[in-house]
Amino acid sequence: MSSGLTSEIELDNSRYRNWLEYDYNPFFIFDQRGAVTYLNRSAELLSGYEPIRTFNDLALSYASIDFGYKTTFMPLSFGKFHFFAITVGYEDESSIGIKLYQAPATRENSVEKMKNYDSTNIYVLINVAISLAKGRLSATSFRNEFDPTIPEFKLSQNDFTKILRKTYDSFDIGCELIATEVKLKAGEFLCVGGGKYQLIELRITGASRTAKHDDTIYALSSGVDIAASFDRDRIALEIPMITI
Repeated sequence: MSSGLTSEIELDNSRYRNWLEYDYNPFFIFDQRGAVTYLNRSAELLSGYEPIRTFNDLALSYASIDFGYKTTFMPLSFGKFHFFAITVGYEDESSIGIKLYQAPATRENSVEKMKNYDSTNIYVLINVAISLAKGRLSATSFRNEFDPTIPEFKLSQNDFTKILRKTYDSFDIGCELIATEVKLKAGEFLCVGGGKYQLIELRITGASRTAKHDDTIYALSSGVDIAASFDRDRIALEIPMITI
């Protein structure tokens, strides 16, 4: 009679591959020459800010003396990425893996500060930013997808304008198309001071983007209750629809 224990069942690893692929924490595997043989999506994004060889060196430095797995707690930062621990593991001489654990994002929100935000039509600020960007990106086409149901809400207009300008400045002159999308995030909210505010997602996408402004965008956004995330061809901003 079977005990039903998972350990007694031969599992098909391919069924669980996406759990690793879409993990929030970056994961790399290197061969014995130091060449990367696998990295998940988070690791691919991280490699846009730091050379991949850095993580191979880190794995070799913190690997256990014998075969096995070793977790080390320590603060690490690479651009906007912050980590509090790593796990390094190897079962033979052919490969070594490293997983980096991202520190939780901290967002300090002040109710009084938010009360001083200005009532804003977000689309007016976006259109102004696009008009300015067109002066530099004269050969670029712009496509907008705006949710017409989003009302005016309170926002730090000066800081948000700076964020938008740096965001559009992230796209190169050779970029053929920049798409700007604004929509409500269904079922997602930011809770501040007893209030719960629905989130708006602003996504700006283009095929040719540089990361040189990402740290500035991240710092400006964090200071005004906006969560910024970055990909090779996209910047996304999660903005609370504040009505206080």
